[in-house]
Amino acid sequence: MTCVKICGLRPGDDLRFTADKVVTHIGFVLVPQSRRYVEPSAVGDMVRTVPSDTVKSVGVFVNASVSTVDAIMKTARLEVAQLHGNETPSDCRQLREQGRTVWKSICVPLQHADVNRLAERVLQYAEVVDAILLDAAPPKEAGSVSGGHGVAWDWSILKEMAAACEGASLPPLWVAGGIRPDNVQSLLSNFRPYGIDVSSGVERAGRKDPNKIIELIKAVSRSEQQSNVS
Repeated sequence: MTCVKICGLRPGDDLRFTADKVVTHIGFVLVPQSRRYVEPSAVGDMVRTVPSDTVKSVGVFVNASVSTVDAIMKTARLEVAQLHGNETPSDCRQLREQGRTVWKSICVPLQHADVNRLAERVLQYAEVVDAILLDAAPPKEAGSVSGGHGVAWDWSILKEMAAACEGASLPPLWVAGGIRPDNVQSLLSNFRPYGIDVSSGVERAGRKDPNKIIELIKAVSRSEQQSNVS
């Protein structure tokens, strides 16, 4: 089953969707420049309300020091550090040595991505992280705020990229960027990643929409059923 992560949650969001078995992860943005930023203590309060036996809580960081990430994760009661900046393989390794689960986000150009270069980036981190997230490169005006911009990239290159990494031991691969209830089946019919990470695609007027989250869950479930039939 393809895992689903709903990211960019904020206080006041309806978290009842976390009871659905399709949702395996939820995410919180701990980047002060982001409009989705949540104070670590508030994240901790939200995490307490979700089923911890089936849903893992993820914190999104950009270029924070290893010590800062570790301290915030303790306060926010987070299980996974998702690194979205220029963090090095050494940074990732240090966090894992401290017992943290680490995901590294790698930006993918919206068009004409160099598949071999992308594969090189994936392999650069493969041995020092617990998962890799391929996300759309942010628009220039976004500055240091990566992720959550609602723009999809060319998912058709995923098979080619996987082929370029053939023979290597890769961690779970997640895909993000512009995924919505109406296009997620297009992604999953082309390539089935370990998981998908969705934020703006299930929002309305800048806040998480429970109905859109339900639509996404149903679309992923339909894709799984179709895959099992075929």
